[in-house]
Order: sequence, then C-alpha cells, then structure tokens
Amino acid sequence: MKQPATEDLAAVRQQLREEISEARGALKDLHREIRAAREAAETVRTVAAELAETHVRPLLEAEVVRQVDLLREETSGQMRKSVAKVIAEFDTLRDLLLGVQRPADSREERSIPELLQDPAILARAQRKIREADRG
Repeated sequence: MKQPATEDLAAVRQQLREEISEARGALKDLHREIRAAREAAETVRTVAAELAETHVRPLLEAEVVRQVDLLREETSGQMRKSVAKVIAEFDTLRDLLLGVQRPADSREERSIPELLQDPAILARAQRKIREADRG
C-alpha cells in the first residue's frame, strides 16, 4: 500500500481546518438563531397574553353576563308560572271549602261545607278525635 504524500496530507489537513472553522461559524449562527427564536417565542407569548387580557376577557365576561341575564329571565318566568299555579290550586281549594265548586271526582253530591254540617260526619270526626286523644 502506498503512503499519501506529505503535500496531500497537508492539503487534507488544511481542508479539514477550513471545514471545522466553517462548522464552528455555522454553530455560532445556529446558537444566534436559537436565541432569536426563543426571544420571538417569548414576545409572542407576551403579546398573546396581552391580547387575551384586552380582547378575549371582555368578550368572555360579556358572554357570561348575557347568559346569566337569560338564565335570570327564564328563572323568573318559571317562578311566575309556578306561583300562578300554586295560587290557582289554593283558589280551587278555597272554592271547594266554600262550596262554590264541587270536586270533579266527587262521589258525593254534597259540597264540603254541607258535609261538614252533616251531624253524622261531625259525630264520626269527634269520635276519631277522642280516640286519638286516648291513644
């Protein structure tokens, strides 16, 4: 096997030194670009946080207020309906107790006031009260 010439070795060594120098320069450039990218990313994060604070937060708060107002209106409407239903039930009970209205499923032809004036019913009620007091 033939040995490379000293001049060839010197040329290869010189070429390797140039490539190493070029690689070091490229590495420095990469480090600089990485630093710049990190700074850009930090700037983007800061701007995104500021935008979220100034633009997104007010929109979210406005939407929450809107939804709460809708819920308040719906709840108020349902409460009014429920109160009206309860009042109607009490009005019906009043009318039944006063004899103005008869129960729809009544087997009796007499009104509640008439039933309460019936001596037999009164006697039975008084008997039950006495039994409850003894028992």
